[in-house]
Amino acid sequence: SFVAQLQKKLAELKIGILRLESADMDKLEFILTVEEDLDCSGLPITEESVCDYDEGFIAGILNEYTGKQFTAKEIDCWA
Repeated sequence: SFVAQLQKKLAELKIGILRLESADMDKLEFILTVEEDLDCSGLPITEESVCDYDEGFIAGILNEYTGKQFTAKEIDCWA
């Protein structure tokens, strides 16, 4: 599946560990978790969102794969 291939590639490139938490195919809404992500993992806690790159990266992958416009919004950041 696409998600399995993406999980494998992100781990292989050490970008992060992707997990699909839920999917609503009718609404094309997904909840994803990316752990140990390349740009945020290990940063000090600041109470600010620092993962704008991740949002664009994930949206771009979904846009390219489906041909549909997606937006990604971080809902939980540990930094």
